[in-house]
Amino acid sequence: MGTFAINQYYNFDSAGLEEEDNGNVFIYLKYNGESTLPGFPHFSFRVKAYPCQIAMPPERFPQKIRCLVKDLIPNRLDPDQDEQFPTLVQDRAWLLSLIYVPGFTYEFAVIGQGAGGKYTLKDIANGIEHYNYESATELRLGDKLSLVVQDIKQHYLILAQNRYDAVVGAKFKVGQNLDFTIRKVKPDENNRQFLQLVDKTRGFWHRFYLENEEVPPNTDSIRLEIGEITPEGWLCLQHPGTRLSDIQKIRQADSTDFGREDEQREFKSTIVFPPRDKNAPAASKRQPDFSTQLRLNIMKVIASFMNTQGGSLFIGVTDDGNVCGIEGDLPKLNEDWNDQYNGQYKTSTDGYELKLRNAISAVLGDFANSLVTIRFYKVDDQADSSNQRVFCEVVVKAASTPIFHCGTRLFIRAGNSTRLLLYGDITSFILEKMRNQQQLQPQPQPAKAAPPATATLPDAPRLIELTGSVPLVPAPKSDTRNWGTLSFLPDGCRQFGKAVSNPAPVAALRLTQEHRKSKYLLLQCYACGNVNAVSSIGKKLPSKKNLPYKGGWNSDDALRQVFVCCPEDYLVIRSQGTDGIFYAKAIQVKDISAHDSLTAQGNNVLDPSQATVTSYQVVSERLSSFIYDIISKKRNGDPGQNTALIRIQDCIAFLDKQQETATVA
Repeated sequence: MGTFAINQYYNFDSAGLEEEDNGNVFIYLKYNGESTLPGFPHFSFRVKAYPCQIAMPPERFPQKIRCLVKDLIPNRLDPDQDEQFPTLVQDRAWLLSLIYVPGFTYEFAVIGQGAGGKYTLKDIANGIEHYNYESATELRLGDKLSLVVQDIKQHYLILAQNRYDAVVGAKFKVGQNLDFTIRKVKPDENNRQFLQLVDKTRGFWHRFYLENEEVPPNTDSIRLEIGEITPEGWLCLQHPGTRLSDIQKIRQADSTDFGREDEQREFKSTIVFPPRDKNAPAASKRQPDFSTQLRLNIMKVIASFMNTQGGSLFIGVTDDGNVCGIEGDLPKLNEDWNDQYNGQYKTSTDGYELKLRNAISAVLGDFANSLVTIRFYKVDDQADSSNQRVFCEVVVKAASTPIFHCGTRLFIRAGNSTRLLLYGDITSFILEKMRNQQQLQPQPQPAKAAPPATATLPDAPRLIELTGSVPLVPAPKSDTRNWGTLSFLPDGCRQFGKAVSNPAPVAALRLTQEHRKSKYLLLQCYACGNVNAVSSIGKKLPSKKNLPYKGGWNSDDALRQVFVCCPEDYLVIRSQGTDGIFYAKAIQVKDISAHDSLTAQGNNVLDPSQATVTSYQVVSERLSSFIYDIISKKRNGDPGQNTALIRIQDCIAFLDKQQETATVA
């Protein structure tokens, strides 16, 4: 009888990771202290590692690896030997329970579609494939999904669209009494004590806040009742038979009102439109002005909070405490022509936060950005379904050092107003900050001000905190109407308008009305490995259509291909090295320095002494998970990854498929 049997599971000891020349990484194993079987000197116990295991810190790497024996290899030199060498794969059920936690969100990409409209997904971070995912809407290859693990059933996951669906699908119900394991007693960001719990049946993690006088239990388990399930999928827990206390309503605001503006609370209705000037011309009223409203008025308030005691800025709230919402700001986020990231903001809470944080970094600095927490709340008025306005709360911590507006101006908070310090006041303020920081002259500490109450309306039943990226208004549709064809002629000229056939252009590019937006770049890709990225496409087009103009491209080189793309997209360069081996690498377009001239030499992305370019290709950022293995973190002249490596072959096949689709379209 051999030591191992086919289709049986065994626990091995981990003996470390090792990468082979072909790019595959294996976990080397030991069984009963041995790394191989007698009679198999050229074999070792090993199993292929997943990306999540490769990136795992050594201290967290599991000591035991559970494996399934897929096959047995007999000893060719001694056929009578009973022991046969096992071919191993990791036990999928063991692996899933090790990596995934019910109730947690993971990022997936669509990599295939099977029969019956079911999809194959790949976990972007962990590299594990999952099959037979059913979607209520049609998905495309490369689409990215944020899904919550509802349950782990042996060899597959049950996935839900959000945590609420996962909680309901896992059959949590209001009124249930459940047993929880107490993992830790921890404080939250407001220093409120809570129990970190794990449901013993389903494995979901939860919080249970302790009341002011409540002492943490001295046991490792607790029995609690579900008093409510929030729309975000969080359980509001209570002791069995008691009333649900306000502190348990996590992810919901307490029922207080906005109060009034004071030294730690300020209201702003918008980040786009400055207060109306009665004397301004009618044409300028209610026009977007981010320089005045966002980078001046809003940033002054945030800086003053940092330089004083901290505070909360509510955006989407009028001066008298009424919620007007931020929905009116969202369509205007990409109309800020002084913002280098203009055109990249989504009409969602994510896009709104990104706009705020980019402004904070630009005006106040990156350190100031680290002192800010941004939250969004939705007015959920069940008595009035139309009352669904969203406002933003910017929570600001006090800074230990002075925070300057645009590097020169110093603002502080005085009562409910923001004041600019001048002359000797600046010196006094900085010296006081230095004393407090270095504790050279300790001063009696003032009574700590109560933190500003999280706001809600008196007549609204509750406010729900919005987490993640929540679309608030429909995203603007792409305008695919024809703008014209940009042709690059053999004599170095350019022509825009109708497609040119005589003389045949060196390269041509069809532009749509969408490409008028400032976020798009023109890429001119040359045979020598240089790429010229050109911004503001509209300004580079000839003033009159259908006529040739000089200065179209760098005719000292051979123009191979031209593209129009976004800064977040990737440029894939395929080449053949001087050693005859084929290579591929991808660099993000924003890492290529942009130029103002169509005839510029551009940036060298491939050293011609190492390899010769065979083709260029642009790939959307949403498909980056498929080309991850060839993405170069630095823009240098090396040819990239060897396409003969096993891990790269699937990537190349995917790129070929993308090129075929583009050609057919």
